Amino acid sequence: MNETTKPLIGYATTADPLPSSGSALTYLLAGNGIFVSAIRPGIQVLMPVGLSNQRIKGLPHLSPHLTVSPRIPKEFLLEVWRSSCNACTESNVEILFHFHNQEDRWNLRVPEQTQNTTSCQPTESGSHASHHQAVVEIHSHASMSAFFSSTDNADETGFRIYGVLGRVNTTKPEIQMRVGLFQHCWNVPAKTVFDIESDFFMTDVSVLSGCQFYSTDLPPANVLESLWN
Repeated sequence: MNETTKPLIGYATTADPLPSSGSALTYLLAGNGIFVSAIRPGIQVLMPVGLSNQRIKGLPHLSPHLTVSPRIPKEFLLEVWRSSCNACTESNVEILFHFHNQEDRWNLRVPEQTQNTTSCQPTESGSHASHHQAVVEIHSHASMSAFFSSTDNADETGFRIYGVLGRVNTTKPEIQMRVGLFQHCWNVPAKTVFDIESDFFMTDVSVLSGCQFYSTDLPPANVLESLWN
């Protein structure tokens, strides 16, 4: 299900007073590049959009951060993994999970959904649907590795934390997490989202890939490509 709501956008520099939380996301020009910030219940993020190799003079630098408050209990992640194993073993299908944040407490939901070997989609829509209220969304890839597919990139266009579990029925299951902020993405360690140990038994793909930031939107035109032709 595509999340097509257009965000309210604010703009500021780090020399200005930070704008209020009236915007869904705010772009910030800092001495070390461009960042974007946003807040929703349970999540506060300041993520890089484009880091600069040259200092932008007169502006303070920013450091990216993600705060999940509180972190999601480990027991919920283990339940997601067990249910993913069952879906893989019994039917070889993917399965979708939602986490809701209510009064600083996390609730795990398994929404009504369609499932097959390569996708899982919620069937309910509207403002009261689990999908609409989800702050964190995770789906499994059954026996495949944990990665964000082109289908995931097309679907995951809102503001929430997204995750994928892969190789779920092996001795080395994988997990990959990212913050999605209206097609700005930042791969983040699972331990920033879940209350797990550094040596948790799942392989954290985001950490192995260097916690990259990127966009799933169309790239901007290269204005220099034909400038001197």
